[in-house]
Amino acid sequence: MAILSVFKRLWRWLPLIGFPLLFIGTTVFAFLGGLDESSTLVQRIVHHAALVLCFLCLWITVARLVHNSRPTPVQTFWQTILAILGISFVAFLAFQIQGDFIERSVPAASIVHIKSALLSVLLAGLSFFVVHRLGRLVRFRRTRTGERNWRLMILFIGVASLSTALVHHLFESYLPEGLYAILPIIVLCLTAIIFILMNSVRLAWIVRLSLRGKGAAIGLGTAIIVLLVCVLAALGNVGSIVGSATLTPPGNFLLFYSTPLTVVTFFFLFFGLIYALTSVLSLIFHLPTTADYRRSTDEMVAMRTLSGLLREVVESEKLHQWAVSTPVESGHANTAWLTVQNLESGSLTAHIVASRNIESKHINELCDITAIHNTIVQTREPVLIQDTLIDTRTRKSKSGKFESLLAIPLSTRTEVLAVLFASRDVIHAFEREDVEAIGVFASQATLVLENARLLEATIERERLANELAIARDVQQRLLPQTMPDLPNLNLAASSVAAREVGGDYFDILELGEGELAFIVADVSGKGTSAAFYMAEMQGIFQAVARIAPAPDIFLGHANQALGESLEKSIFITAIYGIINCQSGRIALARAGHTPAVLVDASGNAKLLCSDGLGIGLDRGELFKNVLEVEHLELKPDDLLVLYTDGVVESRNHEGEEFGYDRLLQTVQAARNEDAQGVHDSIRQTVDEFMGSNKSYDDDLTLLIIKWHGCKTLSSGTTQTSLS
Repeated sequence: MAILSVFKRLWRWLPLIGFPLLFIGTTVFAFLGGLDESSTLVQRIVHHAALVLCFLCLWITVARLVHNSRPTPVQTFWQTILAILGISFVAFLAFQIQGDFIERSVPAASIVHIKSALLSVLLAGLSFFVVHRLGRLVRFRRTRTGERNWRLMILFIGVASLSTALVHHLFESYLPEGLYAILPIIVLCLTAIIFILMNSVRLAWIVRLSLRGKGAAIGLGTAIIVLLVCVLAALGNVGSIVGSATLTPPGNFLLFYSTPLTVVTFFFLFFGLIYALTSVLSLIFHLPTTADYRRSTDEMVAMRTLSGLLREVVESEKLHQWAVSTPVESGHANTAWLTVQNLESGSLTAHIVASRNIESKHINELCDITAIHNTIVQTREPVLIQDTLIDTRTRKSKSGKFESLLAIPLSTRTEVLAVLFASRDVIHAFEREDVEAIGVFASQATLVLENARLLEATIERERLANELAIARDVQQRLLPQTMPDLPNLNLAASSVAAREVGGDYFDILELGEGELAFIVADVSGKGTSAAFYMAEMQGIFQAVARIAPAPDIFLGHANQALGESLEKSIFITAIYGIINCQSGRIALARAGHTPAVLVDASGNAKLLCSDGLGIGLDRGELFKNVLEVEHLELKPDDLLVLYTDGVVESRNHEGEEFGYDRLLQTVQAARNEDAQGVHDSIRQTVDEFMGSNKSYDDDLTLLIIKWHGCKTLSSGTTQTSLS
């Protein structure tokens, strides 16, 4: 890794160091005598190879100089002009150095070698800079084809220049005279010119310029054309690189230093001239399309704004303002407004929720927005009025505020959320492209508004879910968290809500003197309203059972208290009783509730079906008259199972109910278990019966009472759970 790092550093600095060393070496070599007719082939090859390496280092150095900069097209033209002016001025000063050629057959003076070297490096460096700088524009929005054509242009220019050295300096004595000697050079030069022309038409950067930018680029491009024509004219007739053709002084010095370098310099400057020329012409032709491109850019900005709105929680006012601003800012309309109907009020009148470039109070004075809005709501189709003076709904618009009107619905699959109006101040102003563009804005606005509505609904659902979770926790705390530790008695209970909160209720209350009050109740319906009445029932049980524990009296008071608050469609079923833990005697009353199950130690099971109406079904004497109190005396190991209809009405995937028979069979099979064992057996059997249908259709509550007679359990406390 260390060696690789050192190699990379050397490679980074090698061209910068190699160029001056090679340049000085080749210049000194020419100064000391250079090449003449007596030079060997090896000497010529070494000399030209040194020149190639020297200016290759200069090429890489210039490339790195411009690589990290990212100027705009106008800045690129400015930098090119400054480079041409600066280097041309320095070259002009170098040309003023005294010293000139005498005759081609007479060796040149030492000062001529120095002068030629300075002019060559300045003009070559200028051509390299022009190509690299304009090459940034050529490769704007790069493609594989464009990158390939660019590299082939550089390659053929380089090969064409090297061929001059091979043909006329290294192997001149071996070549035939005439056209055959220069035919390869002609072919390579023509190929290079073809690729120059191909790269000169890559002008993708032009369409992005503003009108002001295009004007500046035209002026700067014209200046580049003039300057490059002057530079090329100063180089002279470099097309004749052999023979005794008369050359202008700068070209003469450049040819004297290196013919291949002269060819490269000419081609690169020629490329700069052609590219500047095609750029200016294309800029002139693109001037009329500037407004259209600007409009497209504004549309893209609007779409980006939309993307931002979709990712954040946005107030409705901001969404409405975005909807009316987009057609105006994109140049498709002069004014815009948005109308909605307040369906909750039952009114068909449309009202304006946002406007742009026009005050809301003036809109109703100019057109009948309600009539247009209602038409769109009914047809779900846009309304286009190209001349507002001939439409009855817009004849009031004589003030010149708008002469053309377009109204587009913001509609989902089920409803029209709003209507977007756009107007312009001339007749027949909306072309098909305008209608399509505003239609796209309307669709996007619909998406944003619908997304906002869904987001608000989601937030509301989350809020309700949090509140229901709190209610569930509160309801769970209303139920007994532990069973009382009583001799001779074993208890187990649980309650599972079909929804977040339920209407089932059970409770245990110690009354003193060995008596225990118990209740299981079920509010008709499910959900929050049932949970509210369940909480009310809990308060009544805790308060009334202490002062009036008798089943008929307690249920009568409960019916009287709840009858005032229950809705007409709501009632409560309940089974309530008192058990004497010493004797096992039970007084039990059933207010329309599912019958309790009694199973003795021998396995005999029966349903306790005493009469009674549900609480709230009757507010008068009928409730008391119908209510029947049943008295029982439990024997050791007798089981009493109280439950809600969620147990017997649980269904499997075929729709079959669990039923009373399965409940009796389950209790009979588990009679030898303690209360918790019986409870778990019932829950397991119900779950197995339901199979894949894991959700309960109704709240499910169980209360198991097992009396052991005079036996005393070491553990009489059983936890209850609310699932």
